[in-house]
Amino acid sequence: MIDVVLGRPATPSRPFAYRMVVQANLRDTDALGHVNNVVYLSWCELARTRYVVERRRFTDVAQIDFILASAHMDWRSPVFVLEWVDVWCTPARIGGKSWELVYEARARSDGRLVLEASSVQVQFDYGTRRPIPVSADLRRLLEEDMAAFPVHG
Repeated sequence: MIDVVLGRPATPSRPFAYRMVVQANLRDTDALGHVNNVVYLSWCELARTRYVVERRRFTDVAQIDFILASAHMDWRSPVFVLEWVDVWCTPARIGGKSWELVYEARARSDGRLVLEASSVQVQFDYGTRRPIPVSADLRRLLEEDMAAFPVHG
């Protein structure tokens, strides 16, 4: 049996509502030898989906009721194959039909900041293919996390 050594968790710049760990794989790298920029978007997608699924206790993919409306990424440092990265997210804003998450990612090897990002999700009815209001239950959960993990001082 081989034990995987993840290393010591990195420390974010401030508290976040959710954390996951990813490892950069060979398929994630590009001709320059580092993780390609689009992979970071996938890591944010994974963090976002896991955050919502776990926080709302979803048990079926059909329960997902949002779409990605926009994403902004600031790459701070390259990640290389086999590096372990902590990715955090937390809600930052809630609108009538949308909500925003902010993200931070740091390499476990040395704690360096590799990504700062944000995304806006729109609540969506896949049956009618139209935006819908943020439900009271989702709003309550996001507000709880915004109070516990404030983005703005």
